[in-house]
Amino acid sequence: MFARVNAQGGIRGRKVELVVRDTKTNPTEAARLANQVIADDKVIAIIGATTGSETLAFADAAMRAQVPVFPMVGTPSVTDPEKPYSRWVYRMSVPLTTDLPASFNRMVKDGKKRMAVFSEEDAYGQQGSAMAVELAKKHGGVEVVENISAPKTATDLTTQATKIRNAKPDAVLLVTASTGSGGAFLRKLQQVGLNVPVYGMAGIVQKQIITSGGSAADMLIAPALVNPDEPGPLKDLFALMRDNGGVDGFGAVLGANAAASVIEALEERRD
Repeated sequence: MFARVNAQGGIRGRKVELVVRDTKTNPTEAARLANQVIADDKVIAIIGATTGSETLAFADAAMRAQVPVFPMVGTPSVTDPEKPYSRWVYRMSVPLTTDLPASFNRMVKDGKKRMAVFSEEDAYGQQGSAMAVELAKKHGGVEVVENISAPKTATDLTTQATKIRNAKPDAVLLVTASTGSGGAFLRKLQQVGLNVPVYGMAGIVQKQIITSGGSAADMLIAPALVNPDEPGPLKDLFALMRDNGGVDGFGAVLGANAAASVIEALEERRD
């Protein structure tokens, strides 16, 4: 996206420089790097992070520096209007308040009444699991038989999967945007012998979940926002992305959208 703009002469004759830093999905590292690029590289916008916990770790710093942030996250609190930093945060993904109810309602439509919830121990997972419990309470006909979580870095989910199996749910709500941990959890459910539908979030509807989940990915039901094989109005964007990293990742589409937003904002600036 930025390369194409620069090849066309930049924005009003000025080239756009892309500064890339890897936060390793660590909130502490995200805060450190955000402060670094703001102070040392004088960035005018931050595209990222890819998790709510990371974004929240530097949202206040970005606000103080008046640097807009374009995170690819669904964590509701990153755009909480009660927080001062929300004026500087422009979410590039659907919030959990959109896709989680969609998955829950599909589960209800499918006639499921005993729900187990699995989430990651970050802002996204914590807020999502609380939302799921509240939805079940309001519905009245769905019982939460197990509500369990694991650290994002967990490599063995046997304990969590076994507890869920023993609770005898007829459906599982998977609250994660990570295809790696999501796929590992699906495989573990299969290994412990639980064969029920798993209702997930939009963030894991990408080809990587098939790779990481294997045959267990067949259990997953989740709302899809984009389909790289049928791009529709996104045809030109996907064509550009295929030659610049590919379109398999949901985050890649969101990142490209964020880049387009930054470019459009720069083109509209008067100074």
